[in-house]
Amino acid sequence: MASGVVASIFAVTPSERVKTAMIDDARKAKRFQSTFQAVQIILREHGMVGLYRGFVGTTLKQASATAFRMGTYNILKDWERAREIEQNTATNFANGAVAGIVTTYATQPFDTIKTRSQSVAGASAIDAFKSILAEAGIRGFWRGTTMRLGRTIFSGGILFTVYEEVAALIHPILR
Repeated sequence: MASGVVASIFAVTPSERVKTAMIDDARKAKRFQSTFQAVQIILREHGMVGLYRGFVGTTLKQASATAFRMGTYNILKDWERAREIEQNTATNFANGAVAGIVTTYATQPFDTIKTRSQSVAGASAIDAFKSILAEAGIRGFWRGTTMRLGRTIFSGGILFTVYEEVAALIHPILR
């Protein structure tokens, strides 16, 4: 989880903030001509804190996503080892895909809050939570799940397949 917090502080929150602002801007004002210009305008209008709008939601999502992704993958591997299920590319990909599914469903509410907080209108995490609940009820927190699943199933499968292949290459060298 700590790695998710660190990633949120140094990379994810600012980049997600700029991405969300650019998507919102493309629908309305069309002030941003490039990523660099978007960063300049956000800094000029809101200061450094503007790049960290949505920090709470982003950090909750990143920290929990790391924990769920790694936790699910490791639980699956332990379960398979206990049953002597062969660990191969297909198994690793399937485990990663399942980890992606679990992670998406478990963390989607945080992602929805993050997106609402980072929009042009902006909102605190608490205000975003309240507005999502008021507008769409509890199901509103899982809005966008299908699109995210399309990405996380494949990225989880690829991530853990490559991880296991690289680990198998490096392990003999480090002995």
